[in-house]
Amino acid sequence: MNEITDAYCTPGVERETRLTPMDLLQCMDEAGIHRAVIAPEDREIAVHNISGNNRILEISRKAQGRFIPACTVNPWFGAAACQELRRAVEAGAKMAVLAPALQGFCFGDELLDGLLDTAAELRVPVYVHTGPHSFGAPTQLIVAAAECPAVRFILGHCGSTDFARDMPDAIRLASENVWFEVSLLDPWAAAQYAKAGNRRKVLFGSSAPRSNPAFELRSLMSMLPVQDYPDVYGGNLAALIAEVRS
Repeated sequence: MNEITDAYCTPGVERETRLTPMDLLQCMDEAGIHRAVIAPEDREIAVHNISGNNRILEISRKAQGRFIPACTVNPWFGAAACQELRRAVEAGAKMAVLAPALQGFCFGDELLDGLLDTAAELRVPVYVHTGPHSFGAPTQLIVAAAECPAVRFILGHCGSTDFARDMPDAIRLASENVWFEVSLLDPWAAAQYAKAGNRRKVLFGSSAPRSNPAFELRSLMSMLPVQDYPDVYGGNLAALIAEVRS
């Protein structure tokens, strides 16, 4: 049986991310999802990076391998952000999360240089939230990724929903160091991206609790059967995080 991994979830207590770890595990069990990446919530991404990272690492330690911890750092903290990224990865984090709209930057800004150099050194993939805000256009990330070939980027949500028209060109122009996570995306679009681009670059994710894991999984499987695309449902992510130098 193919094991399914959800590439992005947020257990938390605020606004759209009110979800306990136990409730997330229940959702995963009901959906047939074996493991999930868990990430800090909005306030932790924007400001409280260290406490957010520690919370996610502790939740993961208690989950007997069901959760894969992600960490976050705000590039405005400069050298301290690089130090925190290094600490979190050494403690077990397998992904770094950036959210331009929450953290107040645009990709391509020199503000990111030191942080991306650290991510490249650690081989930790950098997940970037894209979507309905001016700082989250997929094309911004595609251009930045081409200029930073040593960094492995995950384009979160594939620009859903406001930048859907950008995505065909984004996939066509993307360099080898870009992966595409398809949470919150129409399933027909996700299937189109997997078939039009490189299927080794597509990652299933639900973005729970902003969406329901079972719904996201059923919707995608209606277009991409798991038996035909096991790489999309876990294999691609496993290969990506296996290279993290902790």
